[in-house]
Amino acid sequence: MATYFAGKERRKFDQVNRMSIPPSFRDGLGQTVYILKSVQEDPCLLIYSEEEWGRFMDMVTDSFEADELIEAERTIADTSEMASVDKSGRITLKDDYKEYAQLNEDVLVIGANNRIELWLEENWNERCKKKADFKKISLTPRRNR
Repeated sequence: MATYFAGKERRKFDQVNRMSIPPSFRDGLGQTVYILKSVQEDPCLLIYSEEEWGRFMDMVTDSFEADELIEAERTIADTSEMASVDKSGRITLKDDYKEYAQLNEDVLVIGANNRIELWLEENWNERCKKKADFKKISLTPRRNR
């Protein structure tokens, strides 16, 4: 069953790059997560549960043909890692992941539908200036139209 994440919380990294996942997000992530440097080249990290990672990789497979798929898989392999959530609900990030997302001691944890994202708050605020065109979304389910 899919889990959806929403909201945002501030967290801090400790001296060994551990960060506590907000309790409201922990159950949906499970004990093993996949951390990916943003595929849209935003300065953030995406964190998926095992189940959602499988769905993400299925979408990758469906989006590319032959040689392009191999390149996409290699790029993902180079920009992702599997991590464990410890008994205290923390994950540890490698330095190059923190550097990619420009994270320092403080981090903003964003619930983003099927994943959580880690942002430097200033970068998040700048990113939020770009708004989606919600006029394209129907707020009435198809079955009720």
